[in-house]
Amino acid sequence: AFLSLDQTFFGLSMEYKPFLMNEIYVCTKHIGFSYSDTLRMPVWERRNYIQQLMEEVERENKEIAKQSKASSSGGGKRTTRVST
Repeated sequence: AFLSLDQTFFGLSMEYKPFLMNEIYVCTKHIGFSYSDTLRMPVWERRNYIQQLMEEVERENKEIAKQSKASSSGGGKRTTRVST
């Protein structure tokens, strides 16, 4: 045939669909975009927002770990006895 079209010519490959569904989930649940806005968004833009979210969560986790380490290394220990 002159033009051989496979099943993915007009749609997504089966390998790509789980990635797209995961990106839609992250964008709708954690970023707050609507489903339709996420689908209309260019791939590079959608992935940029997801990357920014991942970096933000990483910064927050580092700050939490830093605060947790500071509080467990002597900070916040009671030095006076409370009588009951």
